[in-house]
Amino acid sequence: MTIVRRVGTSPASRGSVSGANCPDVLELHSGDFMVIGNAPGVPNIRPAEMSEHGASIGPGEQAVIVPREVLLAAARDLMQEG
Repeated sequence: MTIVRRVGTSPASRGSVSGANCPDVLELHSGDFMVIGNAPGVPNIRPAEMSEHGASIGPGEQAVIVPREVLLAAARDLMQEG
């Protein structure tokens, strides 16, 4: 797995004092994306609630919570590429 670039704004530009341990979106050489987020809050989501929206977490998968501004900044970068 090779990281090609950050997509969106840097943690420092979003106000992170240390720039470490912050949510982020990174593009991989394969074209896939790696999302860094907060996992501790996710277990509070009920499987039935996810199912109502057609979603589930499969074996080997993990859901993370990413702040809205992080995902929107990444989406803006990707939209500019066309």
